[in-house]
Amino acid sequence: MWIMIQAPTAGARTGTQAIERAVLVLREVAMRGSVGWDLQELAARCELNRPTVHRILRCLVEERLVEQRASDKRYLLGPLTFELGLSVPVRPAFLESVRQAVQRLARKLPKMTAISALRSGDDCICVARAGPSAGEAAALRIGQRIGLLSRASGVAIVAALPVQEARALQARSRRRLAHLGAEHLSRAEQQVKVGRQRGYVLLTDGALWRGVHVLSMAFGPQGAPVGSVSIVGWESTWPADAVPVLLPLLRETADALTAEFNPP
Repeated sequence: MWIMIQAPTAGARTGTQAIERAVLVLREVAMRGSVGWDLQELAARCELNRPTVHRILRCLVEERLVEQRASDKRYLLGPLTFELGLSVPVRPAFLESVRQAVQRLARKLPKMTAISALRSGDDCICVARAGPSAGEAAALRIGQRIGLLSRASGVAIVAALPVQEARALQARSRRRLAHLGAEHLSRAEQQVKVGRQRGYVLLTDGALWRGVHVLSMAFGPQGAPVGSVSIVGWESTWPADAVPVLLPLLRETADALTAEFNPP
């Protein structure tokens, strides 16, 4: 199941370097969605030389895993990734349960956005969203792939990991997500500590995004979170007593999804 992908190991294993590099390139292409990458940017991001990345991309384009947009020559995910995804046994019933749970939560909070993201290694992918937009910085698009420490949805997942696993992930993320800035990552790591103690992550105005408040909670087996569910709202719609008002609704949703998830 794709949401249970383990974090990448440090260093290439003998005989698999070419495959690992191709997967790295493919994963980074997925991170940019419809924006895409130009060759030089992608090579720098992957910390590989330009000719190597060009060779990998040429092969991926031939196999339709990546495509190059004619208008600006930027690289995006290709149609074969979608076609292969249709064949993966990804527990469609569970994904449908997530979507329905998010919709139910949003109906109870008409001025706020409810979202859910599932873990994929050091990243998470938004699989459900309902309600009005509450700032594109925090309310993810369905299908969007992001680093766990880049949004509250991911921070809540990291906070639910065992301490040593979370620390290792944070160490990898400091380099991989360096473009977010040291201040952002420092705040995210502090929220991980607080979230571990509380059992949820609460980001108020100025914590990570100006004017946007987020309440997030992980769900899944103890110590092995599958994903998170979040409530997102503008400061003007956020209740003064947010935790006692919103937390029971969030916990009810997270507990229901935990009960429905059966690991393979």
